[in-house]
Amino acid sequence: MSNYDTLYTTETHLFGQPYTQFTEWAATLSGGEALDIGCGQGRDALMLAQHGLRVTGVDASAVGIEQMLARANECNLHVSGVVADFYTWPFPQTYDLIVLDSILHFAADKAKENELMARVFAHTRSNGHVVVFIHKSPAKEKALHALFANSPMAWTQVQAGYIDYVYEEKDSGFQSAFQFYMLIMQRRATAVARPNPAHTDTARHHK
Repeated sequence: MSNYDTLYTTETHLFGQPYTQFTEWAATLSGGEALDIGCGQGRDALMLAQHGLRVTGVDASAVGIEQMLARANECNLHVSGVVADFYTWPFPQTYDLIVLDSILHFAADKAKENELMARVFAHTRSNGHVVVFIHKSPAKEKALHALFANSPMAWTQVQAGYIDYVYEEKDSGFQSAFQFYMLIMQRRATAVARPNPAHTDTARHHK
């Protein structure tokens, strides 16, 4: 049993309610298919389903997935769950919305995170959205924006800002307050036009 399995067993709503800013933005969506990567107990997935999206949540915790599906069933929400390592899980389709809440840390697993984001980019539909939450950090925020800037797809920033958050374990009494950075990006229908090195070399030779 993982640490999160243990926590989820004693804390039925470990991460609290969805962020207000995210909930307000989700209310503007008009349905579609969403993927919640690292969904945990389904805090974001259930909220998105309440706003009419068909949501798939992926997480390594079987306990978290079981709890999410039980709540979805109680509320008659369109949510499915997959127990898997999302770093290696093969995305079966493209999505209108992909959410990564507290998944990217830009630390020891940079290569794994970059590979994950490459799959996220490739599996986001044209005009679809990617929403990322990371801990507030100028360096991490710069690295996050660089991932989108260097993607072969074209992206438009929809919303960005900081969110105050309090993490609390009611069973142990542990509490910690900090800020998250929320970034919402939309994939444009047109691809990024990148210079062709061969054409560049030819142009130099003809000068």
